[in-house]
Amino acid sequence: MSQPSAARTRKPAKLTPIKVRMAEQIREQLAAQGGSAHRDVVIGRILQSKGVSGAAAERARRALLSAFELHAMPDPDSGAPRLFDLPFGPESCRWALGEPVRPVITS
Repeated sequence: MSQPSAARTRKPAKLTPIKVRMAEQIREQLAAQGGSAHRDVVIGRILQSKGVSGAAAERARRALLSAFELHAMPDPDSGAPRLFDLPFGPESCRWALGEPVRPVITS
């Protein structure tokens, strides 16, 4: 008989230099899109600019999603600033710059 699998818990995301660079790339792409865009557009343009494809593109996509999540809903212990927003709610695929970042673009 098979053993029931243990419930998987996610490790809290940590702020790393790589995630900081990815957040910067996301922020630049959102700024280029006027402050908000569908996440697939943002990720696709970042990957295209880097010339990433295949299995590497899927790994980079997951890393970009993780960087966005870390900076959209940062855990108080993560040390990450809140840079991004989900303007249509937590289930939305629309990414936007957060309030602290938005005035810099509209000025």
